[in-house]
Amino acid sequence: MPRPNVFILGAPKCGTTSLAHWLAEHPQVHFCAIKEPQFFNYDYGFRRPMTLRQYEKLFSGATALHRVICEASTRYLYSRTAVPAILSYVDHPRFIVMLRHPVSMAPSLHGQAIFSGDEDEPDFEKAWALQERRMHGDCIPKRCRDPQLLQYGKLCKLGEQLQRLYRLVPREKVHVIHLERIQDSPREEWLRLMAFLGLDDDGREVFPVANSAKVRRLPWVYESVRWVDSIIRGMGVPYFRIGIMGFLYSKLVKKHHRSSISEDMRHRLSEYFLEDLKLLSGLGHSSFSALRKNEK
Repeated sequence: MPRPNVFILGAPKCGTTSLAHWLAEHPQVHFCAIKEPQFFNYDYGFRRPMTLRQYEKLFSGATALHRVICEASTRYLYSRTAVPAILSYVDHPRFIVMLRHPVSMAPSLHGQAIFSGDEDEPDFEKAWALQERRMHGDCIPKRCRDPQLLQYGKLCKLGEQLQRLYRLVPREKVHVIHLERIQDSPREEWLRLMAFLGLDDDGREVFPVANSAKVRRLPWVYESVRWVDSIIRGMGVPYFRIGIMGFLYSKLVKKHHRSSISEDMRHRLSEYFLEDLKLLSGLGHSSFSALRKNEK
């Protein structure tokens, strides 16, 4: 049975969904039937109930023509169990990590938590202030899959997470992509990725954005569709080929332009992430020293 040899580890809200779609269209890539199986997230409460056989079945369509067999689970980078488990499961895996400035990432992650139903506090600043209480089990929304999803500060400390990865994996096995760079120069970043993966250039010139900020139009209908979708995907139907489900989702959500956070909150976030940004800089990612105006 084919096994994955490339893993997109995260981070969430850093462009991983777009990258997964682009890679899934490359003729030399076989992408997991489910974008985020979360199979190796043993330390997360919402890990999919899946056996190893069921997990490996997600890659059963891979052939000798596919140089890369890939899956993307954006919580793997934060998880303390995922990468060690992957290293025990497959020989010589390669990893892709996408990064983003934490000051823009944290509000975006909060918006995604609201959309997913894990968060019930619509105001980001109030949700940020609740982190300490939630860490001790208070104020957890009833529909939250795992309280860890509400710890926006910890989730966005990408320097700590990347450092932990480098302690386990040689740097030459890790390809890091900055969201800001792939937004500005997608073709150039794509070619860098092709070289890392040993893939031929597929000539891609168009790089559509997927999973941008959004809200639900009809929450109860959306939940019903998501329930049906989970059953279909549990049967192993490829995630990227469920045409009718994609159509339904497109009708039940709309793009959402997130409100800017206050200058005071931005300053507080900058102070909070200062040491982690220094750590990222020490790891060779100094471009995060300043937040771009269009990322505010």
